[in-house]
Amino acid sequence: MITDKQQKVLDIITDFIGRYGKSPTIEELQKLTQQKSKRWVVQYLEALEKRWFITRWSWFRSIRLWNGVWFQTMLNIPILGIANAGRPLALAEQYEYWTLPISKNVIKWDSENYFLVKVEWTSMNDFKVNGKYIENGSYVLIDKKQKVINTHDAFLFVVDNAAVLKIPKKEWNNMYLIPKSRDTYHKPIVVSEDDDVLVNGKVVDVFNFEKLA
Repeated sequence: MITDKQQKVLDIITDFIGRYGKSPTIEELQKLTQQKSKRWVVQYLEALEKRWFITRWSWFRSIRLWNGVWFQTMLNIPILGIANAGRPLALAEQYEYWTLPISKNVIKWDSENYFLVKVEWTSMNDFKVNGKYIENGSYVLIDKKQKVINTHDAFLFVVDNAAVLKIPKKEWNNMYLIPKSRDTYHKPIVVSEDDDVLVNGKVVDVFNFEKLA
């Protein structure tokens, strides 16, 4: 058994690993747990390690969850291919390349309604989801239940069998797929009601692993 405060620290560690693919540092845990002293954080970690919830080593970002905790708190979400953050040139392959373990708290314990795609190009690199930019190389989490479009969120569209991430805007019989980029050469894509356009879901989170290295 662990205390409520120890459980809270364990949940924060689990959620961090699920979101970012690496364990938090002592400094990050101190901020996330709102502790005034790093020593308090270390004491929580020592208690969790003593009870076999985590293991630690001396190197940077070395906290690891024991397998039992991992299986209880993580779900494997499929990565279903690549989506362009530019013009829709890449084929939208419905093929499961691999999976990414994500905290159940991130996906609200409902793995069936989520999938990931890897982003290529830069037409959405000035758009934030949960405070994180959609960069070239980002992995974006798609909620396939959320298909009612609006002008405030980014959606994954399949246009004539090509996947693209954009912000939609409807006008008469046309729909504009609008970029939000720091690169000014990106332009809106105009599609009509006669085009084969599907809404695959809304972007609900972004994971930028390269920035954690």
